[in-house]
Amino acid sequence: MGEGLLMAQPFIEFGDDKRLLWLAEEWQRSADDLAEWAMERLVNRRDVWSQYTLSNNEVRVVMLPIPERRKSGTDMITLEKLRRHFAGRSPGHLIGLHSISDHSTCKWFTIDIDLHDEHMINADELADANFSAAIDWSDRLRKDGFDPILMDSNGVGGYHIWTILDDEYLLDEVYDYVDAMRADYAEFGLEKKPEVFPPRREVEPDDLPYGLRLPGRHPVRHHYTRVWNFDLLGENEWLEGAEAIELLTASRPSKLPESFHRPTPKPAKEKLKVKRKLRVCVDLDGVLARYDRWHGHDQIGKPIDGAREFAESIAEFAEIIIFTSRCSTDASDRDAVGRLSPGQSRIHIIDWLERNKIPFSDVYIGQGKPLADAFIDDRGVNCRPQEKKTAFDDALAAVRRLVKH
Repeated sequence: MGEGLLMAQPFIEFGDDKRLLWLAEEWQRSADDLAEWAMERLVNRRDVWSQYTLSNNEVRVVMLPIPERRKSGTDMITLEKLRRHFAGRSPGHLIGLHSISDHSTCKWFTIDIDLHDEHMINADELADANFSAAIDWSDRLRKDGFDPILMDSNGVGGYHIWTILDDEYLLDEVYDYVDAMRADYAEFGLEKKPEVFPPRREVEPDDLPYGLRLPGRHPVRHHYTRVWNFDLLGENEWLEGAEAIELLTASRPSKLPESFHRPTPKPAKEKLKVKRKLRVCVDLDGVLARYDRWHGHDQIGKPIDGAREFAESIAEFAEIIIFTSRCSTDASDRDAVGRLSPGQSRIHIIDWLERNKIPFSDVYIGQGKPLADAFIDDRGVNCRPQEKKTAFDDALAAVRRLVKH
């Protein structure tokens, strides 16, 4: 197959183009850091993604996994998938991410100003119009307090303006903001309203709008993402390779303007979190991983015998949410996990789970306990006084045994 050839000899299609091979090397070298950044900042949902495939030297895009395997916890966006994308050794390794979570929130938004055919009669004029709109909208975003990433997406006049949010915001809030931003597209000479991500104001539970390709190698053209340097100071306007990657990953997550962000009533928020599948929270240390005492945020014990099979059995009927103090945002727990943020600790846990092939749907970050149908904890004590008269006595005895008192 064509893909096998490319995998055996990566970048063979670049020939002896030293500039392209240099860019490929720069993106490969940063693939690990880019994967961690994307997992923390860009992945809205891990159970579906857009996969570029290579067959008979033709690149196509499909949505994975197939519906029957979604939510099983076995086919997910992993750090390895993200690394493969950013390394870009084959067009068949590239992926796109969904801009909407499974509970209708967004971590980012993008304006996609496309120009697919550089051979059109008025292609140069359209490219200039695209760039004028991209610069103007980026400047407006900056005035609104954002730190937008303006990318040259295909090298022939197409641009992405990618903006990272500081939290998950409701879908309709994010859509209303980005839709209003593109409203004056005709004034720049654009022939049609550019696409935006998220592409819709609301979605049905099983509705999966198309995703957006991650930065990096282009699937068809010999091009790597370039990033506009807003702080020129005599330097290059378009940054490439390591400079582009540095600017990309340093982008500051920003708040949605208050005029678009509204407080969410508690009943609506509870409704938003309702899952279509049972949710089981599983502790990491002492349940899935061996634990004797704290050795550091990046030190997780080896899997306990039977842990993977145990998790696989749960994944057949429920989502598995890893619930651990390593990722707590409570102030009292933050000192215990060292100087890493909860999001960074989450990356180490995801990597451990993936390396040991233990299925899961997410790793919880937040204060307090997440909503769940059941909790599995090596230090937990069951107490149901409404159902059992001796519940308090039994729980007290269990606590004494745990603390050896």
